[in-house]
Amino acid sequence: MKVLNSCNVHAADSGQASTIFAASSSEEGARHIFNPTRAFALGALHMRGTWGRASSFSFFKGNKMTPDINLSHLTPATRTVPASVFGEHLAGERDCLGYQVETLPAFARTRIPVLNPCHFFNEAHYRTLGAWWNLARREPIYVSGPSGSGKTSTAMQFCARLGIPVVSVTARARMDRRELLGHWALHGGETRWIDGPALLAWKHGWTLLINEFSAAPADMWVSCNDILEGLPLDNGATGELVVPHPMTRVIVTDNTRGHSSEIDEGFFGRQIQDRSVIDRFWHMRMEGLGEAEEASLLAATADQDWLAEFEPEVLDRLFKALARLGADSRAAAQAQAIGFESRAVPLSFRVLSRMRNMMLDAARMPAASDDDPLRRIIRTSLTEALDSTAREAAETLAVTAIGNLIHEMRVSRARMVLKNATGSALKAASV
Repeated sequence: MKVLNSCNVHAADSGQASTIFAASSSEEGARHIFNPTRAFALGALHMRGTWGRASSFSFFKGNKMTPDINLSHLTPATRTVPASVFGEHLAGERDCLGYQVETLPAFARTRIPVLNPCHFFNEAHYRTLGAWWNLARREPIYVSGPSGSGKTSTAMQFCARLGIPVVSVTARARMDRRELLGHWALHGGETRWIDGPALLAWKHGWTLLINEFSAAPADMWVSCNDILEGLPLDNGATGELVVPHPMTRVIVTDNTRGHSSEIDEGFFGRQIQDRSVIDRFWHMRMEGLGEAEEASLLAATADQDWLAEFEPEVLDRLFKALARLGADSRAAAQAQAIGFESRAVPLSFRVLSRMRNMMLDAARMPAASDDDPLRRIIRTSLTEALDSTAREAAETLAVTAIGNLIHEMRVSRARMVLKNATGSALKAASV
């Protein structure tokens, strides 16, 4: 068995990773090591140099050096992304390291989340994410919060602005650690190994996003301590040892914090997690947007063609009324008011967006004599999933907050139609 004694890395600047395969010095046989960084594994691989963009490396066998192999095309270059990219209100906050997207291979670019320019990062969340991204190279972050509070979307949009590819997985009760590593599959008559989410993130410097973390049992995550600590992953199926790329990160999202105190609050099928697992994370709590932020986002994400059919003053009242409804429902749930004991009752941004769309649609339709559009809208958006007490409480709150706004929107649209028709007629007459 030939032993690979050492490997030199020559690097120019930041952003370069290398794929290294080495043989073990053990007499038991070869060890397959995938190492995208300058780290060394098992004492058999030694790499010297800096983390560089345009680099090559040379293998030394005894005193003879093999020709340099240029790996500059394998690894993307990095860039500093200003905090202002996440919102002008964040100018002056901590910058973050991202990828130069044009240097990513095509298969990696397809995994960068689609940018949503309307996504809002508040200062507290950005500061936590920015500090974690820059300081906690080998520690994951646990993002918890109620349904619809923006956990997954915030993680995805953070990576989108940094040009970071994301590989995601949703935890479940019968999940197995091997699913994160990969599996064998038939391809062209041959059995081939297919890397799973964790190995893809480790090899390529991507972010591994694990949603609904507590849906998997505690012993599952205890068995994944190497993943949660950013350690080299030993793939027993192939004999490969994968050292994590320095840009690899792990983000976990969940409705609960993994504590027993939250398991009985409407999140069924959740598992109490081992304290030693929870201790490995940074933590960020998301309770949803503030009322003003929610109103602004409801306006920004609405169909702009539909908005053009209504007067701005009426639309402003619509967005503020929906945001107030959401805030009131969350306050009632926090106070455990009658009908609001369930975690399902507070209206998330997701529910408010449905209501906004259906209200705009209802205002564009002629009124029916026996129609109660607001009740129909709130029931379709949420309350048909609730028991009678919770349903009545939520519907009463909606009627109080929104009132006769759908009728006002219909009147507003009629005025806009008349105004546009008059303008067109005057323009035609002047010609």
